[in-house]
Amino acid sequence: MKLKEKIGEAFRMYFILVTLITILLLVLGTLFDGDRTFSYEAFLSPLIYAAIGVIPVFFFNSDREVSVKGLVVQRIIQLLVVEASMLGIAFWSKGIATDRRAVVVGIAVGVALVFALSLIVEYLFELSISRKLNEDLERFQREEL
Repeated sequence: MKLKEKIGEAFRMYFILVTLITILLLVLGTLFDGDRTFSYEAFLSPLIYAAIGVIPVFFFNSDREVSVKGLVVQRIIQLLVVEASMLGIAFWSKGIATDRRAVVVGIAVGVALVFALSLIVEYLFELSISRKLNEDLERFQREEL
């Protein structure tokens, strides 16, 4: 995969992740810390978390085709890297109550859910592109005959 394609995929994934992480933060914040007031700096956290979540795009995608088993292994490693990064940030941050087990479990489950949803959205996006390409190819082949 060329750098331009990787950057395009990273941007697409970034904006998917920002949206899903914002929803996750709303849900977790409402459940575990609903009475807290925050400043405008709180809007920065989804952008930072999404940037961290995009990092695997640059390390795990290759130019060669990968088997389904290889793809599943890649995705599992990506999830573990993202989970470790997010939980590391949570434990490092003074503002997140990681002393409460429910908060840590909520973060871990939320990260896994956001990861899965981002893969589904990415799959649907690529499916629509491939369908359009197939339709264009069929139309081109009909016109050539």
